[in-house]
Amino acid sequence: MPNREIPLFERLEVETQSHCNRSCWFCPRVHDRTGAYLNRSGEPVVQQMASEKVLDILDQAASLSFAGGVSFYFYSEALLDKRNLFFAREARKRGMKPYLHTNGDALKNNSALIDSVCEVYEYVVVGIYDYQTDPELELAKDFWRQKMPHCDLRFSTIRDGPAGSVRSMGTPRALVPTDQRFNVPDFTYRNAPCHRPLIRLILRHDGQMCMCCEDMRADFDLGNVHESTLEELWFSDRHVALVKDLIAGHREKYALCRNCPLPPSGPAIEGTRFTINRRNYVGQS
Repeated sequence: MPNREIPLFERLEVETQSHCNRSCWFCPRVHDRTGAYLNRSGEPVVQQMASEKVLDILDQAASLSFAGGVSFYFYSEALLDKRNLFFAREARKRGMKPYLHTNGDALKNNSALIDSVCEVYEYVVVGIYDYQTDPELELAKDFWRQKMPHCDLRFSTIRDGPAGSVRSMGTPRALVPTDQRFNVPDFTYRNAPCHRPLIRLILRHDGQMCMCCEDMRADFDLGNVHESTLEELWFSDRHVALVKDLIAGHREKYALCRNCPLPPSGPAIEGTRFTINRRNYVGQS
C-alpha cells in the first residue's frame, strides 16, 4: 500500500518535450552534458513524451482527485510543443487548472496563439530576460500587457546586466557555475527546512520524476512514470522519506540539497557561501 504520510501534490508539472529556443546564462540546462537536455558535445537533445502518456498522466491525476495547477514544462519552452494547447484543454476538462510559463518568443507575432493561450490558461508567466535597466523592464512589461490584455499576466524577470544586478532568489543555482551577475551570493543552508518538494510532482520529458527545480538531472532516482503510477511515485517510501528529511532540515544528507541556494522555508538560518565552476559540473554523473 502507498505510504500516505504526506499529502497529495498541489501542482503537477509534466514536461512534454525537451527543447528550448534559448540558451540563458542563468539556466542549468545550458551547462548540462548528461544527455537529459544537452549531450556531451553540448548539442540539444530533442525528445517528446508520447501524447498517450501525457493523457494517461492527467487521467491518473484525476483518479487521485487532483484538481490543482498543471503545467507542461520543466527546463524547456512549453510553446515549442504544438500539442501544448491540446494538453491544457484536456487538463481543464479533467477539472485541473493549467498555467503557462513561457519566454514569450512564440507569442510575440502570433495573435491567434495569444488568444488561444489566454482562453485556456488560468494565468501566464512571461520570462523577461533581455533588459538592462529598470525603465527597459517596465517597457517590456507594458508590451506584454498590451499584447495580452485579457490574460492573468505575471512576469519572471532576470536582468542580463553588470555584476550584482540580478536580484532573483528563485533561480535554480545548485548546478550553475557561480556568476557575479547575481546580486545575492551563492549561499547554502545545510540544516535548513525545505517544504518545496512537497508541493510539486515534476515529471521530466523522459518520464523521470524530479525532486524539485534543482533536480534537473533526476539525481534522486525517484522512478519513472513509464514504469510506475503517479500514486506509486509520489507515495513511494523513498520519496516520503526524502520529503520528511527535508522538512526536518536535513539538507546535509543529500549532495544536491547541500548545495541548494534557496533559503529555508521556515525560520531564517545563516547561510554559507559556495562556489561551483563549469569544470566541476560538466560531465558529472
